[in-house]
Amino acid sequence: MPLLALLMWPLLGVVWSIPLADPAAASQWLAQAPQVQSAEDLADLENGDSEDLQLSDSDDTLQVNLATRSLQLRSDQQSFNQRAQVFEAEGNVEMVFGRTRLLADRMRIELQEQRVVAEGNVQVQLDQQRVQGERLEYNFTEEQGTLEPAFGEVDIGNLPTDDDHPTLSSSPLTRTSGEDPSRLLRFQAARIEFDATEWRGIDVRITNDPYNPPELEYRSPQVTTLLRADGSSVITADQGQLVFDQAFFLPLPIQVRLDQLNQQPPISVYFDNFDREEIRRGLVIQPNFELLETPNVSFVLSPQVYPQRLFDELGGLENGLGLRTDLNVKYPNTGQVTHVMAELRGVVFEELSDRLLLEVEHLIPTGRWGRVTYSYGFRERFFSGLLGFQIVQNRLGTRYASPTQTLGNSGIAFNYQLALDLIDALGQDPINTDVALGEQTSDQQLQLARLQVGTTLSRSFILWQPSPPPTPGSPPELHLKSETTVANLWESNRQPPPSLRFSPVPIEEGLWLNTGLSSSQSYYTNGEAQSFFSGSIGIDAVVGRFVKDTLDYTNVSVTYTNGFLSGASPFLFDRITTREQLDLGILQQIYGPIRVGAETTVDLQSGQAVDTTYTLGYDRRTYGLRININPERETGALELRVDSFNWNNVANPITELNRGIEQKDEL
Repeated sequence: MPLLALLMWPLLGVVWSIPLADPAAASQWLAQAPQVQSAEDLADLENGDSEDLQLSDSDDTLQVNLATRSLQLRSDQQSFNQRAQVFEAEGNVEMVFGRTRLLADRMRIELQEQRVVAEGNVQVQLDQQRVQGERLEYNFTEEQGTLEPAFGEVDIGNLPTDDDHPTLSSSPLTRTSGEDPSRLLRFQAARIEFDATEWRGIDVRITNDPYNPPELEYRSPQVTTLLRADGSSVITADQGQLVFDQAFFLPLPIQVRLDQLNQQPPISVYFDNFDREEIRRGLVIQPNFELLETPNVSFVLSPQVYPQRLFDELGGLENGLGLRTDLNVKYPNTGQVTHVMAELRGVVFEELSDRLLLEVEHLIPTGRWGRVTYSYGFRERFFSGLLGFQIVQNRLGTRYASPTQTLGNSGIAFNYQLALDLIDALGQDPINTDVALGEQTSDQQLQLARLQVGTTLSRSFILWQPSPPPTPGSPPELHLKSETTVANLWESNRQPPPSLRFSPVPIEEGLWLNTGLSSSQSYYTNGEAQSFFSGSIGIDAVVGRFVKDTLDYTNVSVTYTNGFLSGASPFLFDRITTREQLDLGILQQIYGPIRVGAETTVDLQSGQAVDTTYTLGYDRRTYGLRININPERETGALELRVDSFNWNNVANPITELNRGIEQKDEL
């Protein structure tokens, strides 16, 4: 949602309903308008008593139907100076128009100067948006105004959530009370300059923490919010710094943009050792620069440095440098999104076809959260369990993913997916049946079409659960009183409840039994088919609420899966090689915000670990830092989480498979 521009927009309609361009008519109306000073007066207006609300003369007709437009004005005193053409209201001034509410100690409308001035404890409110300050001035001719000093809150419920990247851990082990953390950003500024479409804040501090002192702030000399046609907004902050716990400062020498499009964080650091030996990258340091900043389009240029390759015998500059670009396009009023990612691993142009990765996706929402995705991939990377990483040379397709629905009152969750693809990748035709599926290799390139259908049924049962965690409630409201300033409001007493010490929502303790049934069917144009029906059962246990200093959070998960596998894919990348598996996971608090975890999938027929991830995390209520290492994939990452920021930490593009079916997050 926009900030001051959207908050003031309905209010400006109120003032323009008084004909400022015609002071004579305005003075007649103001002289005849009722003095609204009591609840009875307001009731008369709301009940449609408009006898005094219409004015007509022989030359022009002015109609101000306040009852229809829901205008309410209240103050201790009101007056109109006809000579100076100034209307004044003083003492507990309150104006309500639709969903917008303006409060001030004093308000003055200067008809000759075409401006309105509100002073003393100025508050502008629209739903969850709130802006406050000491002096508000607006010029109707220039459609510009200022508010200083200013602080407030903006509801960013329309910005991307962290559902795809959980706030406490990437592990599915983490359970919370199911409540969403606050979607409000607080801000303060020495001065705000605004017009009908945007506002500019000077010396701005922004925090995602509703409590004081803020755990995290972004400080910038200037922040701009641009109002979109669909009512959403783009928040752009100039070069500034992140401040952690009022003690640690992290400079960000690039602009930060918050909107509905997922963005790379200012810098990405990860490890990637998958590719043929001469172009393995190892450690990757990738700063991300946004070069195009229109409301609905984002273009990010990300140079890459591979420190390990710069100095080894197969390295040098041509193998030690790379480049990635990301283009995101959002189509207003439709919800459609287009994403294009291109990555060049090394600058050896004669090997361009072996070093370039390209992914194009266009997402179309259908129904409630269902979506259709059209996609193309060149040298797309898949992780295929026992077969490891596989590269698909070309893939063009479309996919529909249904919303997850509950079947009646059964508590059973159901979803399905349909996909049709044209694929060019390594495979076998005919399939070699003399070697175990998980040990096969091939240099045969196949070009086939594939139709996939996948369905899932799941339900969880509560086996044990103590009393629910206490509800934290809303933090106390902040008001700018005569003895306070914007600066000391930031340091006022707004301590969080104990249940939110290290997490944005209370942790839910308990023991759950998880069950599921799934089916995946794949059909290929060479006549081959792959079918897999499986069932799973597992236990998920959470002990502790992550509020004490030591050992106050333990999450353990054990899931067993078995099924019936018929046929095999002619391709290697989507071949199902694990029929019976055991998934194990643990996440344990060590001290304070520090937690360690491990997850592994074991193929029970071969006894091999298919996929293992180790994590070390530092988790706070509003931000976190995590290190992930996966020895099977030879990948790792250093991830910075900032709640409510639209940063996507998935810098290393890998397509995941579940039962041979692709798993894609929403763009």
